Amino acid sequence: MTTSSVRLLAVVTLLTLAACATTPPDPRLLENAETALLQAEQAGAAEYAPLELRFARERLEAARAQMQAGRAAETRRLADEAEIEAQLALARTRAAQTRAELAQRQRALERLRADLVDAFGREVLE
Repeated sequence: MTTSSVRLLAVVTLLTLAACATTPPDPRLLENAETALLQAEQAGAAEYAPLELRFARERLEAARAQMQAGRAAETRRLADEAEIEAQLALARTRAAQTRAELAQRQRALERLRADLVDAFGREVLE
């Protein structure tokens, strides 16, 4: 290779590396976390899993800050953590809602039993 070819190759390589280094992170890195957070909020996580919801929001905001700084790896890590926290908030919310529904149905069953005893006596339950 001639000296000119080597220089040209070095310049092209440097320009390619510089272009890669300045490419901002893909905004779609945040989509899954944003979707999971929205689902948790809509399910009622503010009431049933406020701590997990707050952690998810904080990590998503940190991921956005890292994206603005051009740090793709850190953006991805924080976005993944935000998504996991939001999924945890959703799971805890659904579990709490299920427990509340179960308790309500148990109270309704107890009222029905009491009504049956009032109407027909204790023998009806035996």
